[in-house]
Amino acid sequence: MLTGKIIKLVHLPQQPQLPGARLAAGHNDRSYGILRDDTGREVFFSRALVAGLHGFDNLHRGQVVEFTLDDPFLRAASINSVADHEQPQPAAT
Repeated sequence: MLTGKIIKLVHLPQQPQLPGARLAAGHNDRSYGILRDDTGREVFFSRALVAGLHGFDNLHRGQVVEFTLDDPFLRAASINSVADHEQPQPAAT
């Protein structure tokens, strides 16, 4: 998997739930992000590609993520978050 750093996140609101409508909450969101890979290319990704139920909501600018690329376009095929910094564990006494 490739790695990159998130440079932009756009949270667009969901469509309002209307009586009689067949929109499923959480499945009509158009949010997206852009990350910069290790070579400096900017890669687009949509909310639906981020792993986890609330994966997109837990992302933030500057966060390092792993992704696969949907060649030949600069569009991610999947996104997985990577721990920003591992906290050292205190020594057991």
